[in-house]
Amino acid sequence: MNHADEVSVQRLLQQFEHQIVGVNRHHISEITGEIGKDDIIKLGEAISVCRARYLKAVLDMAKTEDDNLAMQLSKEVRNQRLIYDETMLGFAALRHAMERGYVVISDV
Repeated sequence: MNHADEVSVQRLLQQFEHQIVGVNRHHISEITGEIGKDDIIKLGEAISVCRARYLKAVLDMAKTEDDNLAMQLSKEVRNQRLIYDETMLGFAALRHAMERGYVVISDV
């Protein structure tokens, strides 16, 4: 590919990227509504609570000597881990959207 073709391809890709940012920004804001700093802080707090519940479940399981109780607690650990993992994945998706310009934080 010659230089002129490479420049044309890069321009085209930039146009696509610009349009994709606009489409994402439109749909995300339409569905989520305005997102502010408080929303980000509340999400961080929710993740902190999920992390604490997960770690408590792990510690509770480690303290038990009853096999039946340990089995019940392992289910609780799994449930808490799933909740924690999902909140972390959600935060990562939000961060990615912010980094790509898909989300604008309203009161920054």
